[in-house]
Amino acid sequence: MTLKISMATGMRETLVDEKIYVAVRERELKSKTALVWAIQNSGCKEFCIVHVHQPIQILVPGAMSHYQKLKLHKKKKEKVHKNLDKYLHICMQMQVTAEIIYIEKDSVEEGILQLISQRGVRKLVMGAAADKHYSMNMRDLQSKKAIYINREAPATCQIWFTCNGYLISSREARRRDNLYLEGASSNSLSQSEITRGTESVPSSSITRGTESVPSSSITKDENQIRIQVAVEEAENSEKEAHFEAYKREEAEKAAVDAIKRAKQSENEYFEELKHRRETEKALSKAKEELVKMRSESESRIAETNMVTRKLQGSYILSMKALKRLRKELEELKIELREVSKLKSKREPPQYFICPITQQMDLHMKEKQ
Repeated sequence: MTLKISMATGMRETLVDEKIYVAVRERELKSKTALVWAIQNSGCKEFCIVHVHQPIQILVPGAMSHYQKLKLHKKKKEKVHKNLDKYLHICMQMQVTAEIIYIEKDSVEEGILQLISQRGVRKLVMGAAADKHYSMNMRDLQSKKAIYINREAPATCQIWFTCNGYLISSREARRRDNLYLEGASSNSLSQSEITRGTESVPSSSITRGTESVPSSSITKDENQIRIQVAVEEAENSEKEAHFEAYKREEAEKAAVDAIKRAKQSENEYFEELKHRRETEKALSKAKEELVKMRSESESRIAETNMVTRKLQGSYILSMKALKRLRKELEELKIELREVSKLKSKREPPQYFICPITQQMDLHMKEKQ
């Protein structure tokens, strides 16, 4: 913990009244602790909130129209800026001024290094790792982006790497390089004055304040400066070569990953297309069966209606026949009664007929 306090104290001494660039992630204020740490430990009043946005890659050709891609990109960009505004709100609450620098790059590291080079950034604060990876024993950088920027950023940029509100590591700027360059410029000017003539400055010496420096010493310093400049240029060239190699490597990896994702997406697309065709085929077959069932059902209903109508007709005829039979039966009953009456009138009484001979008993008739 003592190490962290001493680093923070050193930062106050070196960053006062200088603009500080803070690299942030826009999602859910995940870099809030880095920004708050920079504000609390620097004493500076002016900050630049830097965010490198990686555009959305549409991998399936023809899956989305150009207008849809632009619309999706615009929607995502608006969401990013809305989240970045939250960092500005934090700065306002902590009474410091800030601006947002929004960069679109496929590589976050490349975007930050480009910003450092173009703007001549001298002070940068960024995450050493995600806050969830913080521990009390953490001393080294864990983020691949932080490791790469720590290695490849220009020597003139001083960088502080934080995690969960603590300073994990820092990289000091090589300020003496600037002094060498300034000395080279000054000595070149003095040497040019010497060559103009003896009336300007004697060739034996150059006056710097109250000191007198021999010209041989100047030549030695010039050589040393030229060597230093050459070494610096060689280092920069080597860094540029490393950076170009890194970019090529990253581009190759990105291309391979893109091809894999495109292939995977293509397979998923064709699998989905196959599934869709099978579903459409099954749906078409189901519709045909439904139409067939409906047709059969309608035919059965028609047949049922026809049979019902026939039965209804038969029932009506049966009822009419039954009614007619009942009427005829009643008429027959009436006629039977009439016949019975007539028959009873024409036949003699039973008691006038002899039960044995079946002849009329005249004696009995006379008695009566």
